[in-house]
Amino acid sequence: MKRFRQRLTNRIKRTLKETYGRVYDIRSPEVLVEEELEKNIKPGRKRILLVGSMYDYADKSRGLSYGYFHFYHTLLNGDYSLIYFPQDRLKQKYGAQKMSQILRQSVYYYQPDFLIYHHYLDWINHALWREISNELPTKTIIILGDDYVRHEETRPIWELFNVIVTMDPYAYNKRKIEGFTNVFLSQWGFNHFLYRNLNLPRIYDVTFVGQCYGERPALIKELKNKGIDIVPFGRGWPNSKRLSQGDLIKVYNQSKITFNSYFSSKDTIALNGRDFEALGCGSFVVTQEIEEIKEYFIPGKEIVTYRDIDDAAKKIKYYLEHNKEREAIERAGHERALRDHTYEKRFNEIFAFADKIKK
Repeated sequence: MKRFRQRLTNRIKRTLKETYGRVYDIRSPEVLVEEELEKNIKPGRKRILLVGSMYDYADKSRGLSYGYFHFYHTLLNGDYSLIYFPQDRLKQKYGAQKMSQILRQSVYYYQPDFLIYHHYLDWINHALWREISNELPTKTIIILGDDYVRHEETRPIWELFNVIVTMDPYAYNKRKIEGFTNVFLSQWGFNHFLYRNLNLPRIYDVTFVGQCYGERPALIKELKNKGIDIVPFGRGWPNSKRLSQGDLIKVYNQSKITFNSYFSSKDTIALNGRDFEALGCGSFVVTQEIEEIKEYFIPGKEIVTYRDIDDAAKKIKYYLEHNKEREAIERAGHERALRDHTYEKRFNEIFAFADKIKK
């Protein structure tokens, strides 16, 4: 009889999984808080509840996410108490409604000083965001990594938070004009606990890391036509795929020059994290010339910028032939990245701003 009941239970679970895409679980949310969440509590340290996607684009087959490697691992290694809430994994396992219930229990149980939400998909109940932001001592912080293209689309969500963090100056200024006083302009950075200079042999002259889309194939083709031996890495390129973090760090460390270009929209050209990651690994970076880069690095001394593809090819050839100049800029860029652009520094700035916001 016991074996029969077990077979029946397993059959019901399989049916529910086929129907709803997940296994129905009768355990209460407070039990799941204990069993499912990663917790690293350090007595006397500020408590951070980090909510974000564990997997790249919430897809396990693509590997782990940017937020996991940069945000989670920075906070885990920093001077904080950390509770990690992987929303994509929990939603897939228990569904959106129960995931929100687990999050609610997490906030009441751990009473974090700050809840950081790295937004990607709108899965969490909006009433819960209102409850935490308006009724509880916890200060809620939303990080909008793609604000330059989703500013209006995500408005119903970011308006619910105590602090709005954006990397886009245009979106920042737009909110300030509208009267938002709780918006903080930050920028991409890198996790210096993970992205490091390993002093590996430089076996590549020039590399590019990123998905193959938009103007990128034409840029890479043009550089090759101009005699640049550039090797692209990432999803969609011939003979390549999405790099694991280990391989990404290795490529940066093995590159004499890392080439970069930015995403552009009708309102802005947005910096991305590649400059910071590559410099954090000690690589020499040639990146697109925009005014904003001057706020973070000194062109010609810590990083090299290009106006167009002809200028890029010319500068790449020059610095490949002048090793001492390239290595001096490389060292200065690496030192500047470590001094000013780690995610540990970014989070400390965000928390200092959040401390001043009154709920």
